[in-house]
Amino acid sequence: FFRNEARVIHKWHHYFDIYHNHFSRFRNQPVTLLEIGVYEGGSLQMWKNYFGEKAKIYGVDIDPRCKEFEEDQIKIFIGDQANRDFLRELRDEIGAVDILIDDGGHMMVQQINTFDELYPAVKETGVYLIEDLHTSYWEEFGGGYQKQGTFIEYAKEFIDQLNAWHSRDPKLIPDYLTRSATGIHFYDSVLVIEKYPNLVKPKVSMTGQGLNDQANNAKLQEGHQNSNAHLYLDLMKKCLTDLIYAQTHEQFNLQGQPFDEQRRVEGMEWPLCAHSMIGLMRLENIQFCVEDVIRRQVPGDLIETGVWRGGATIFMRAILKAYNIIDRNVWVADSFEGLPPPNPDKYPMDTGDKLHQFNELAISMEQVQSNFEKYDLLDQQVRFLKGWFRDTLPLAPIEKLAVLRLDGDMYESTMDSLNALYPKLSIGGYLIVDDYGAIPGCKKAINDFREKYKIPDEIIPIDWTGVFWQKYH
Repeated sequence: FFRNEARVIHKWHHYFDIYHNHFSRFRNQPVTLLEIGVYEGGSLQMWKNYFGEKAKIYGVDIDPRCKEFEEDQIKIFIGDQANRDFLRELRDEIGAVDILIDDGGHMMVQQINTFDELYPAVKETGVYLIEDLHTSYWEEFGGGYQKQGTFIEYAKEFIDQLNAWHSRDPKLIPDYLTRSATGIHFYDSVLVIEKYPNLVKPKVSMTGQGLNDQANNAKLQEGHQNSNAHLYLDLMKKCLTDLIYAQTHEQFNLQGQPFDEQRRVEGMEWPLCAHSMIGLMRLENIQFCVEDVIRRQVPGDLIETGVWRGGATIFMRAILKAYNIIDRNVWVADSFEGLPPPNPDKYPMDTGDKLHQFNELAISMEQVQSNFEKYDLLDQQVRFLKGWFRDTLPLAPIEKLAVLRLDGDMYESTMDSLNALYPKLSIGGYLIVDDYGAIPGCKKAINDFREKYKIPDEIIPIDWTGVFWQKYH
């Protein structure tokens, strides 16, 4: 910075130690960096020099003149960072980034909109940095001490969310920030979020001498740190996937393969006895989505289309019970006869599909109801829709949905579910797709529907096959 003889760089001196502390691990790596706020272009040159020849540098500025500062390794986009549509288009064009630096217009709406739209675009081990936060205290930028709507006040809630795993209050539950951030660092005028998957509640253990004398007290302390709801739901996930006893009674799965605990965890097999085949990550995703719509009071019921033995919907009902939610229903939609034969004339992507030939996928409604009863969860808040989706879903007496989970596998089943139910999904609600990465017909149906209705909301991966997005439009 001090030896700079190229384009103008304008930075507070104490920022550089912050940069180096959080960015040094990316030097001489194939890093992708996005900086909002180009000014005279010197900062982008500085990053190019700092990170090396493998770096890909993007800049954003509202001033068209900044386009002139493009050079090798540096590409610049012109747009307003307060404009959410522009930010979504930018995200779609450049994809995920390792580092995002917000040094843009410093107005409150710009900083907040940028975080809302682009924080999910930072890779799961990346860094989000926003600087010049002193503008949150300056009136000309919309700021003011403890003034609602400033980025500083907005970011104070991040501290609660980072620690939400430990909350005993149902109003504070883990959200996307909780599950994606490993550290939040406040500096003078700078906020840095270090991302790393944080998908399950942290564990605590004790080692060392005297452990036997302290074991009971440690267990009691750990129990107090966990809310009853989280303990119950963690146990439900283990029971629904049969991870507690499967090693003792399942030598093989339904596909004739030896039991593999890791494949069970990842939802990569058809279990012999478990009530769910979707694995822990997709159950965690259901918990995240349902808890989030409860916290934000997004109106509507919960539904899964294609339920097999009912595990995912049983878990949905368990979450409502854990938080004493009595004004939402769980809809259980299935033919309860397996999958339909393909209709290749109308749905060419289903040509050759053989899933309808597997009797293992045909679980009766009575059996699913019995599975609900095993958990004491079959009550008036569980509603069943029996029949082919094309017949039942358009007529279903559902007013609004907060979470819509699709597990119909085929193009036809997926499209029937989307056409009938997506218009009922509330703004702020979640659409979850189980087989996006595993079955081409399912993925094609999702992509065709999004293209037809110009849905810009980002598709977020859950695991090797599941994806979801939050409905903003």
